Amino acid sequence: MLRQRPGRRVARYSEVQVDALLLELGDLLRSEGGLLDGPIERLRTYDRENGTALVETLTAWLDRLGNVLGASASLDVHPNTFRYRLRRAAEIAGTDLNDPGKRFAAMLELRVMRADSP
Repeated sequence: MLRQRPGRRVARYSEVQVDALLLELGDLLRSEGGLLDGPIERLRTYDRENGTALVETLTAWLDRLGNVLGASASLDVHPNTFRYRLRRAAEIAGTDLNDPGKRFAAMLELRVMRADSP
């Protein structure tokens, strides 16, 4: 955990609890053959192949609990453009962002992927 927090030698459990849980979950998914190949991976592939930023759009929206104005401002994108990108992300990912369970799954997949990134 501390490798992800440069300059730190010691951490309290409460400071790294969520990160540790996400790393462990990611390890478990890979070891059990449940690779992370869900909606977010489809979006990542689309972004790589098309030079888009749909994962970034969805992440901003989820991180701000669906607040389009706050999320669009964080990316310096007009709210209508942001809404279009969000609809496009849902379409490409093949997920219904109005479904709380699917939103949670997308958020979890994003967080596990973030935890895996250096």
